[in-house]
Amino acid sequence: MRIPFFLFVFAAALQAQTPELETYIEVRTGTLPIVLTVPHGGTLKPESLLARRYGVTGIDSNTIPLSEMIIEELAARYGGKPHVIISRLSRSKLDPNRDLEEAAQGDPTAIAAWHRFHDSTQKACNAVMKKSGMGLLLDIHGHRHLDQRVELGYLVKAEVLKHSDAELNADAALIASTSIRDLDKRSPQSFAQLLRGPQSLGALLEFRGFRCMPSGSKSNPAFLAGYFSGAYDVTAHGSSKSGTVSAIQVECPWNNVRDTPENQRRFAIALADSLGVYFEVHFGRKLK
Repeated sequence: MRIPFFLFVFAAALQAQTPELETYIEVRTGTLPIVLTVPHGGTLKPESLLARRYGVTGIDSNTIPLSEMIIEELAARYGGKPHVIISRLSRSKLDPNRDLEEAAQGDPTAIAAWHRFHDSTQKACNAVMKKSGMGLLLDIHGHRHLDQRVELGYLVKAEVLKHSDAELNADAALIASTSIRDLDKRSPQSFAQLLRGPQSLGALLEFRGFRCMPSGSKSNPAFLAGYFSGAYDVTAHGSSKSGTVSAIQVECPWNNVRDTPENQRRFAIALADSLGVYFEVHFGRKLK
């Protein structure tokens, strides 16, 4: 009797559940209502894993050390650490920020690593919801667009960001489809203010010296300019479909953020400080 192909792949993935997976996908349990995911900073290229044949394979350089500093600064201010899930695998072997087919492209160990990344992320979100009732996932990335701003992705496309505040606030279907659907219900401010108002995450970071988009100074990208509005991670684990953990894709530029340890530290401090204000204003609770 021939074994169906999907059963073969499933069995192979189970066989790939080795201790190496803990090296490939690092998981840390936290106490704060924050989940940090870092999908594209890894450099490991084990020969036993097939190279991905299509899709983006470039590394988001320095996003892992940047995230380590964010963890340190959160701990220093709020007495606890976020939940953390880091892919140590090179993106040429696994891209956790894509659906399984594109992410692993049939390699059994990559399939198992993808499941460990997303199962651990969902487990962290569930722990946050159980303990705190709500929370925030930050998916840490890097970009090299010509406009070197921190790009914040909420699953709102660039062309939609060009709409007026009134249009954004009136679009119930749009709001329900975003990765901050639950936060919009909790925040005393409007949806447009959450995206680019004076107490949006972008505005809070700008106040601390980092140009952002969307924010009060830059509500939408210029014509033909790059902008990452969010991808698989914030779609799968944000609150667009269910749950009370909202999610933001944080795209960090190279210049003045990821380029040096000094700038990484500056940004980590600014983000940690901003999140303290953000939680008080929009979630109605203190992080500490």
